[in-house]
Amino acid sequence: MTYEEIVDIIDNKKRFGKACGRDVTREILDAVGHPEMGMHIIHIAGTNGKGSVAAFVSSILQAASFASLEHFKVGLFTSPHLLHHTERIRIDKNEIPKETVVRLGEKLLGLQLKLEPTMSDYWLAMALLYYKEQQVKYVVLETGLGGRLDSTSGLAEIPEVCAITSIGLEHTEYLGDTVGKIAYEKAGIIKPNTPVVIGEMPEEAKNVIVEVCKEKSCELVMATEVPEGTALGLFGDYQRKNAAVAIEIIKKILPDLDREVLFLGLKNARWPGRMDVISQDPYILIDGAHNPSGVQALHDSLVKYFPNQRFSFIMAVMADKDYLEMARIITDIAEDISAVSLEEKRAIQATDLVAELKKAGITAKDFGSYEEALKNALTHDNKVIAFGSLYFIRTILKNK
Repeated sequence: MTYEEIVDIIDNKKRFGKACGRDVTREILDAVGHPEMGMHIIHIAGTNGKGSVAAFVSSILQAASFASLEHFKVGLFTSPHLLHHTERIRIDKNEIPKETVVRLGEKLLGLQLKLEPTMSDYWLAMALLYYKEQQVKYVVLETGLGGRLDSTSGLAEIPEVCAITSIGLEHTEYLGDTVGKIAYEKAGIIKPNTPVVIGEMPEEAKNVIVEVCKEKSCELVMATEVPEGTALGLFGDYQRKNAAVAIEIIKKILPDLDREVLFLGLKNARWPGRMDVISQDPYILIDGAHNPSGVQALHDSLVKYFPNQRFSFIMAVMADKDYLEMARIITDIAEDISAVSLEEKRAIQATDLVAELKKAGITAKDFGSYEEALKNALTHDNKVIAFGSLYFIRTILKNK
């Protein structure tokens, strides 16, 4: 099979299967001999920030490798991808080769399994097989949905550190309708006697995680913020909190790491599509914020970096998100709001989004494409902010 054929087959597997991802992963890894055994795994969950924290941790570990006599490889597993499926599976700064996707994809698709894998299950198993072949020492593993039942919770190897970056309302139909219930699902990644690092979150969520840590005899570390002025490779005021989580993770893995190496890793971190300035003139910033807490972080960063300015927002979202609250958060700094449709089954159409916003007293205008919305936004002579979904960011970057 070709690379395109493999990707198409895997991508057309159901997003959510009948069995939970954790159980499917266990069966797949049983079938392929548990390649994850012996790896040093950092397992990261959270409503927002888990991708950024993963990027920081990976970058610091790479800096540590270059600074040491014993060079080692760092695996990074994330989702979703922005432009290429191979972005999901990286070693250091390099994506998995397409020919390796074909070889390992054929192997996994040929397995005789009782449970039906989803695309997430296949990509995770492929990553672990690849990391094993390449003798990767550290694997930074980002959860997909939730934690307790997520595919990434099906590994037999106990993580060196578990981290929960933040808790907010998301995927309530799967994870629960309160931050406490969602915290319980995220805390499902916590393993007995394993250090746990958490970021800033509501007290209700924190209390749930504290209880889980007590039950499982886990040391709990609460990250705060990095010092003002610390150079970060990722833009956005909220990234200081994500960097703080990453630092506490590293302290548990490499307690004697030189501070200069650690800060070099923070400075070198990259995570496209998150408060990512893709043009200075005109000024266009794209952000994958797709829930109220993510949009609030975007809002607060814009207010801090550009005080007393108003912005032209372009918005495209999934229908299952709290798009009304997302829009409400930006209204005080929005000169205008444009809505765009996405070619995704889960997306709300721009006309429907505008109608819903209008009912809530929020003025917005729908456009047939991002290009049309951008052309209109630029007439206002403001900085343009595109947000609402990583699928939307992917569309923008593809057509850039």
